[in-house]
Formats: sequence, structure tokens, C-alpha cells
Amino acid sequence: MKKTLMYLSLALCMLAVAFSVSTVTVNAASNTKLMTNYLKAYKNKNYKKAKSYLNKMKKTDKDTSLKKMSKKQKKAYMKVVKKYAKNLNIMYGDYLWGYYLADLNKDKKAELLIQYGSCEADVRTYVYTFKKGKAKKVAKTYSGHTGYVSYPGKGVVQVWGHMGYCSVSVLTMQGNKLKAKNYGSQDTTKSGEEYCLPGNYLNSHIKYDAHYNRSVDYSDLK
Repeated sequence: MKKTLMYLSLALCMLAVAFSVSTVTVNAASNTKLMTNYLKAYKNKNYKKAKSYLNKMKKTDKDTSLKKMSKKQKKAYMKVVKKYAKNLNIMYGDYLWGYYLADLNKDKKAELLIQYGSCEADVRTYVYTFKKGKAKKVAKTYSGHTGYVSYPGKGVVQVWGHMGYCSVSVLTMQGNKLKAKNYGSQDTTKSGEEYCLPGNYLNSHIKYDAHYNRSVDYSDLK
């Protein structure tokens, strides 16, 4: 009887895990399709239709590619993040704004994006990939007023917005070069419209305590 219950519990556990993985995969595929439709509508300036696709998306702050990372890749990325995390004080020089994990070269494994700088005017994002057992820095792009949204299998969506203006583009990587494809922009100061932008930004992995002290969440790299 005990063995029967043990096997039954094990079977239920395995079924639950399989269901969870399946759900995540379906949601990711669904979001990718919805994001593709959103970008098309946004490019055509059909913001009402674009917003309808955003409303259907599953809320997530992670790219599914991080699940494909090996222990060696995580360890290599952890070492890089800790180098930039030596300064977290926003009042003193360049500091870590956050790190992001997203597949840019479509190999289903995450690249590491490090956002680092002293202010919106000079903040930049450094992109690392995992190659030959090491984290390799491949590119840099300026990223003031910019956030990143998951786009599994396609790259990462860059969302820029400032003082009534905004734009959307998709960032990908070919070899060691970054490529950004623009999908249009809005000037809400003239149109009176609201921003029509995705809100489910990738996790920056920066946390704040009750006293607003900043710390880094390394859980995705463990």
C-alpha cells in the first residue's frame, strides 16, 4: 500500500512538472505570436489594435531562454555581473542599473545584457554571450530611457520613452554585431494619445529594501 501511494505521488509530481513546463512553453509561444502582431500593428500606427494584442499577453518578466543555460554559462555570467555590481550607489559615478537575460542570436540560450552608467544621458548596455566556456563581451549600445521586453525566439524588444515621445524596436545579434529593427514611434504631445507600449519588462534583478538600499538578485544565475 505504501509503495502504491509513493508511486502515485511520484506520478502526480511528474505530471505537475510536465504541465507546468508545457504551460510555460505555450504561454511563451502565445506571447511571441502576440508580440509579432503587436509590432505589425504598431508599425502601421494602428495603436488601438496594437493595444488589444498587449492586453492578451501573459504577464512575465523572464525570457524562456534562461532555462537552457548550463551551470558553466550561469557561473560565467555571474562573474561578469558581480564585476559591474561593485558599485550599486546611484549617487556615486557609474553603477549597475540591472542585468537582463534574453536570447538575441536565436540559439535558444540567453545572452547577458548589463545596463550600466551614471545617468540617463550616458547609460549603456553591454552585451555578453557564452562562447568556448567563457562570457564574451560582443557589443555595446546606449540605452537611456530604455527598457527590455521578452520576445522568445526573435530577440528582445527595446522600448524607449521620454517626455511624451516613445519608440519600439527589436534587438538581435548576428555574429558579434547587434542589429536593431525599428517598428515606429509616437509623439503623444501632438496626438494626445497614451503610450502604446508593452509593460511586461524583463526582470532587472535589482531589489530594494525598506530603506531603498539596492541589492542584486542572483537567483537566475544559480
